[in-house]
This record gives sequence, structure tokens and C-alpha cells, in this order.
Amino acid sequence: MNNIKAQLKKYIDLILGKTREVREDGNALIFLVFLFLSACFWVLNALQKDDYTTEVSFPVKFINVSDNEIIKGSTKRELSLKIRGGGFKIFRYHLRQQFSVKTVDLSQLSRTTLQGVEGANLNTREYYKLIQGKLATGLELVSITPDTLFIPLIEKKSKKVPVKIDAKLSFDQQCQLSGPVLLVPDSVVITGPEATLDTMAFVSTRLLEYEKLGDTIVRNVLLNEVEGVDFITKRINITFPVEPFTEANINVPIQAINLPDSLQLKTFPPQIDVTYNIGLSKPLYAVDDFNAIIDFSSIDINQLPSRLKVRMNKSPQGINNMLYQPLFVEFLLERKLN
Repeated sequence: MNNIKAQLKKYIDLILGKTREVREDGNALIFLVFLFLSACFWVLNALQKDDYTTEVSFPVKFINVSDNEIIKGSTKRELSLKIRGGGFKIFRYHLRQQFSVKTVDLSQLSRTTLQGVEGANLNTREYYKLIQGKLATGLELVSITPDTLFIPLIEKKSKKVPVKIDAKLSFDQQCQLSGPVLLVPDSVVITGPEATLDTMAFVSTRLLEYEKLGDTIVRNVLLNEVEGVDFITKRINITFPVEPFTEANINVPIQAINLPDSLQLKTFPPQIDVTYNIGLSKPLYAVDDFNAIIDFSSIDINQLPSRLKVRMNKSPQGINNMLYQPLFVEFLLERKLN
């Protein structure tokens, strides 16, 4: 078979070389036609012979792995078959795959240890009759490689990890998330090799893309698969709570912290103006939900700046698009009266 391929390549290279002469010499076209016909007759004659040998793949898949073990690597393997027979019949095996996957019951194989790794042995010589029976009439099975196939097995471990959402969201005008995204379940149990599980801090969902959301949506989504790792739960339910919002406004007084007890601070203005977005179904936040401060722990009392920076020390969890002003205020430090 390799000889046929070499001869075909030789003729193809010759034909490609001669095509460059067609534009310059009209006789070259006639030459190419006869050359092509002669090559076809030669190939047909060569394929009629019955003494060709070639190699093809025979796929096997292992099933019935015990609950506490996993196969290291893929559950699929390939055996290399050397077959002998007529050129036409062998050629068909190179044009398309002739063998379906053979399933092998792992629990029926003998156990062994190879270089400190436990596993199972598949004696391929036991499959001579089976494979020979799958060959077309006139083809002979010469050999199977390897004669023994080692399937390494490792202990299966389990681990519970959180689910991370991978999403790109955009919202309709005057709409936003009205609360945290809800995942059910929010964590899943995964099983696989210990070395792989140790590298996994979470599992993520398939990428979710939603545009112009104007109302709450619930979706059942797949988790991203990881090679060699099994998921007890492969899908989760995700709720994206969406509702229209309005802009709210509140005045929050400024407080001083880490200021010497002998001093008191007056700021101008004495409060900041806070704006934020809030869903129409929710009550407005109160002043006590915010805490605006000026921290004197990093300010030198002897070298005071001309203005002091205001920092928001506390705000409601999950608040959206919060802004406040002013960021800097004028001030006056006074000593307290005894």
C-alpha cells in the first residue's frame, strides 16, 4: 500500500509539473490527458493484486468502571491492526472508517500494577477471532498492536465547589437588577482525580448573554464541562431579578473619626448629597443606612490641607449607581470648651 501511495505521488507531481507547459505548448495538454489515463490504468491494475498489507485503527471504549475509580485519560483507546488482502478492499478502509467502537467491560479484566500505578490489562490476542470476523471477506488479520493494553486506574475523589455565573447583561432604559442573582443550587459536587480537583476553586456556567432586560427572567443553564471531571449536577436554575428603578436623593451628615478629643470639626457644607438608583418595589433608604466620614488618622493636625476629603464609610449592600458630592469640603477646627 505504501508503494501505491508513492507511485501516485510520483504521477501527481509529474502532472502538476507538466501543467505549467500547457500555455506554451498545445501538445502538452494531449500529453497530460494520456498521462492521466495511463496513471488511472496503472492504479487499477495495482489495486487488483492480493498481497498488500496496511495498518488501520480499531477503537475500543471501556465501560463498567467501579464507583470509586476512574480511568486516567480518555475512556477510549485505539488498537492498531495490520491487515493483508486485495488492494481494492484495503483501499476502502483508508477512505472511511470501517469499525464501530468496541465496548470492553473493565470489571472483567485482570488487575495489575505497572511502575507503581494500578490498572487493568487488556490481552488483545483474545480479540483475534472477534476482529477477524469484522473484516471483509478476503482480508486477513496479521497482527494487533499492542498485544497487551494497560489501562491505568486512579482513586476517585469528591469535592463541593461554588458555582460562578459567566454572564453579559444589558438592561432596558430605567431598568436594573433589583437584587442578587439567585442560583439553585449555588454549589455542586464534582468528582475526579485529586490532582485536578485541587486546582478547581469553582465551576462556571456557560456564557449567558441577554440584552435589554426589562423584567425578571429564570433560566436553566448548563455548567462548563471540565475534562476528566464528573458533575453530580450538570444544570442549575438562575434567576435574574430585574425591575424598573427610580433615582433617589438623601442628605447624609459628615462625621469626624480619629480626631483628638480636645478638638471638634465643622465642615462647609455640614452634609453631603447622595443620589442612588432603587427599584420601584423597594422602600427608600434612611440616613442611618449611610455613614460619611473624614478620617483624621492619616491627617497631620499641624499641617492641615486647605480642604478635607469625604469618604463613604457605610452604604446599603447592593446599592446601585451611588454618587455623592461634594468630595472635598472646607472646614474649621475648634477647641472644645471645658
